[in-house]
Amino acid sequence: MWALIGGIASVLSILGWLGLNNVGELKDLLADSPPSSSSPAPYTSSPSDRIPDDSDTGEGSTDESGPEPSTPAPDPTEEAFEAISAGDCLAVYDTGRGGTTSVDWSVGAPPDPVSCAGEQAQVQVTAINTACPTGYGKSYWSYRSATTGDSTKLCLTRVYHANYCILGRQSGDSISLALMTAVACRREPVPVPYNQIMHITGVYRAPAGADANNCRRAAGDQTRYWAALVDDGATLLCTTIYQGS
Repeated sequence: MWALIGGIASVLSILGWLGLNNVGELKDLLADSPPSSSSPAPYTSSPSDRIPDDSDTGEGSTDESGPEPSTPAPDPTEEAFEAISAGDCLAVYDTGRGGTTSVDWSVGAPPDPVSCAGEQAQVQVTAINTACPTGYGKSYWSYRSATTGDSTKLCLTRVYHANYCILGRQSGDSISLALMTAVACRREPVPVPYNQIMHITGVYRAPAGADANNCRRAAGDQTRYWAALVDDGATLLCTTIYQGS
């Protein structure tokens, strides 16, 4: 009993110290008090937690876009090769400076086509970008562009004209004809390993079993001829060692 009376007295003493008249006013005071420092603080975003905007992702902004890819410079040689069609004739020939193992074409890129019926025509394009046929008087000309990496290949057949000259390589009585070459008909040094200038005396439709004996131009003709069957054996090419000055 005395303990209860003492507790009531303590409460009344606290109320008096706080300036409150009863317990109800104490409850109201506690309800209006701010939370203590041990209460969790409400969440506020830090600068690192902000929602990224367009400037973070680059969307909607052109300031950070990279440069547009540049267009490769044109390759004139590639364009010249691509302008050629099967059936075209060209004033192009082997100079002979590549010897017997390679072809050294007279120009670096195909020139404009010429008439196949004219004497300027030295080769005819038979096919493009395919496996080229082989044989006497046949070759090919290819080019790979360092700009695009693409390759173009021209299959070529030699066109022969009487009274023109080609190169030859003589060993004893035998002469090997350089059938893709062309050379001026005059006595002058020729590229190694060739040692003769051969004069074309005639270009004929080849008869059966044709050989150099079919090159005689008249009865009793004692000229020494060297001949070749070209165009897959359809044409007889007759030559002699050039004797002009």
